[in-house]
Amino acid sequence: MQNAVEQAGQLLEPFLADLQAIVNIDSGTYTKTGVDYVGAYLRDRFQNFGFSTSFERQQEYGDNLVAEHIGSVSTGPRILLIGHMDTVFPDGEAERRPFAVQERNNGQRIATGPGVLDMKSGLLIGMYGLHMLLTAQQANYQRVTCLFNSDEEIGSPASKPLIQEIARQSDAVIVLEPGRALTTVVSSRRASGQYRVEVRGVAAHAGVEPHLGRSAILELSHQVQAIQALNGTIPGTTFNVGVIHGGERTNIVPDFAYCEVDVRASDGAGVRAIDAAMRKVARKRMLEGTSISLSGGFLSQPFERNERNGRLVTLAKEAGRDLGIEIMDLGSGGASDANNTSGLDVATIDGLGAGGGLAHNPDEYIELGYLPERIALLSGLVRRIGDYYEAGNHL
Repeated sequence: MQNAVEQAGQLLEPFLADLQAIVNIDSGTYTKTGVDYVGAYLRDRFQNFGFSTSFERQQEYGDNLVAEHIGSVSTGPRILLIGHMDTVFPDGEAERRPFAVQERNNGQRIATGPGVLDMKSGLLIGMYGLHMLLTAQQANYQRVTCLFNSDEEIGSPASKPLIQEIARQSDAVIVLEPGRALTTVVSSRRASGQYRVEVRGVAAHAGVEPHLGRSAILELSHQVQAIQALNGTIPGTTFNVGVIHGGERTNIVPDFAYCEVDVRASDGAGVRAIDAAMRKVARKRMLEGTSISLSGGFLSQPFERNERNGRLVTLAKEAGRDLGIEIMDLGSGGASDANNTSGLDVATIDGLGAGGGLAHNPDEYIELGYLPERIALLSGLVRRIGDYYEAGNHL
């Protein structure tokens, strides 16, 4: 596949036309109509490329798109590609800063627009990478399924059951989240969780009878300091109190306050240790007359670089060498749908999307210079998985 990059380069014009079309559709997680427009557009493109398609209908969020192609090998691997159609941006963002191609002072060409990196370009890398294989009659798999979901930016609450259902029927999962650079893929992600600490105190007049009050804010301040002090005590974990709210008026001793905490863990031991540590902190009350309650937990499990996932990394590196690229695998502190599949003992790899930067930022961009290499890498990885099974191996 030495000319795979050239072949991918020939697809760049229709690729960018498709990218412009879907970037210019507002598809924030809670904009169901916009997400559904993106799904309808991609459905039509998949059908043009020979895929069968269906939607899992949703009430609150956009409909989840499923596109499937039956390969040429009945005993070959079953491969699942996952990407998300939703973005973090509000309605009107696409009109304010539509898709655009620019050239920087250093000659680098980039594309900008809401969701261009995270992850509308990744959706198309998956679709066009598979299209390359079909055109070359190299669909050496039993089945490939593309699941493009609508709620990943809030943790995939509605689509997670479908993701896991299809993943359990698959041999390998490729997640199309953005790559960091031409030479990188993502081989691990930390588990993500959220906790809420609520404190109830006793209200009183702050000027007349402050001694009768019990300040929920004061007690919460002790909780916040104790939580932040947990950083560095459990390997591979972080704690961040990101939201605090309490009180209604300055002349009232506050009887209610809460904080919300983001937690991350690199492995299962960290997940368990964080939960135990949060519960221990919440049990320790400093101010008599107040009460503390703890809720929340982990939204995802860690995506670890275990032996099974490591085999996919090896195949990605082999696919890279076919293109003259030395692939490296990296870990990420952020969670993705890879966290929802790796825990099912299904071989998973992530970061096969476009390269660029500033995701979730108005200046988000992708680099166009090596986009053909990323399309060719995805295509090559799928082909390598098929070759691996043809040689009698299994992931």
